Amino acid sequence: MGGLADRLTALLQNHPEQAGLIIGLLVFAESLAFVGFLVPSTALLLAMGALVGTGVVAPGPVLIFAIAGAVAGDAISYELGRWMGPAALRNKALRRHRRTVARARLFIHRAGILAMVLGRFTGPVRSFVPLVGGMLQMGRLRFQIANLAGAVLWIPVMLAPGFLAAQGLTLLPAGMLEPTVTALAVGGLAVLVWRWRRRAARSR
Repeated sequence: MGGLADRLTALLQNHPEQAGLIIGLLVFAESLAFVGFLVPSTALLLAMGALVGTGVVAPGPVLIFAIAGAVAGDAISYELGRWMGPAALRNKALRRHRRTVARARLFIHRAGILAMVLGRFTGPVRSFVPLVGGMLQMGRLRFQIANLAGAVLWIPVMLAPGFLAAQGLTLLPAGMLEPTVTALAVGGLAVLVWRWRRRAARSR
C-alpha cells in the first residue's frame, strides 16, 4: 500500500494538470458501495491538499472534480439501493457486510436526511449510507440535495489538513518539501490501512 501511495503521489506531482481528474476518479471509486473499502482516496486527499498548499496543483480543478466524483459515486450507490429495494436488507449477498449495513441503517433512522451529509465523515460506513438510503426508498430529490451538500462540505475538510500543513512547510530547506509531503501522505495512508484492518478483524 505504501508503494501505491508513493506512485500515486508522484503521478500527481509529475502531472499536476491531470491531478483534478485523478482525484475525482479516486473519490468516485471510494464513494461506491462495496468498492470504497479498497480505495485510499482519503489519504490522497490529504496529500492533494499539501500539493495545493505548496502551489504545485491549482485548487479549482481539484475541488470541482473531487466534488463531482463524490456526488456521482453516492448517486450511483443510491440508485443501486433503490433498484435492490428494501428486501435486499435481508439478502444473503449482503451477509458479509451485514454489520456495516446495519450501522448505516441505524444511522439513517437516527439522523434522517442529514445522514447523507454526515455520512461523509463516518469512515467505512460512508459508502454504504447512500446504498441503504436507496434501499429504504428515500426521496430522490431530497437525497440529491443532501448528497451535493455533503460533498461540498466534505472535500474542503479533507483537503484542509494537508493544505494547512503545507503552508507551514515553506520554511523547510530546499529539496526537502516533496519528500516531506510524500512522507505525510504515506503516513496518513498507513494509519488508514491500520484502522481498516482493525475494523475488518472486529467484524469477523
